[in-house]
Amino acid sequence: MLHIRPAQTVDLPGIAIVLHDAFSEKMRVIFGKNPETAHTLLEAMYAGPVQRGYDGILVAERGGRIVGTLAIEPVYYTSHENRSFEYMVLHELGLLGMLRAAFCLWLISHTPDPDEAYVGDVGVVADARGEGIGRQLMEGAEQWAVSHNRARLTLWVATTNHRAIHVYEQAGYRVVKKRSSLLIRLAFGIRQWYFMEKPLNR
Repeated sequence: MLHIRPAQTVDLPGIAIVLHDAFSEKMRVIFGKNPETAHTLLEAMYAGPVQRGYDGILVAERGGRIVGTLAIEPVYYTSHENRSFEYMVLHELGLLGMLRAAFCLWLISHTPDPDEAYVGDVGVVADARGEGIGRQLMEGAEQWAVSHNRARLTLWVATTNHRAIHVYEQAGYRVVKKRSSLLIRLAFGIRQWYFMEKPLNR
């Protein structure tokens, strides 16, 4: 049986595995080619908010295994958490690697408006795709947004990611604008992105 719930500290390794599996090419660009390094940094990236009880990082758990995840932003970090993560990235990647990772993360970041719940890092492990897990995670995100009095859900998706776009359209999202970025294309090989939105009745 599948459970959609807020992440706990014990889930961090599973979240890292899902994200690295779902976004392997992107993770190589950001964190380098070593999977263990990427897993370590992905765990660390979410550790602070999860340990503080932030409930907007959701996981799909089945049989004790994390098979999917997403994050609802803004995800806030304390100054201590930011410094700790920076030191860890510096230790794992070196100065140039840290600068590259920071630049790449900035390229794909999004700052939500106060009434907006931005859905990011939607991932499902390869051997569980096509089973409706992504759809159930999106339903969980919508429940979170309603309970936190947000007026709309939003996300960015590559125009070539037809499977994800279909899931989002089925969930009621619609394309409201298109973005092209030479820097993102050079870094990630993705030419264009859709910004999709779903208004909510509060």
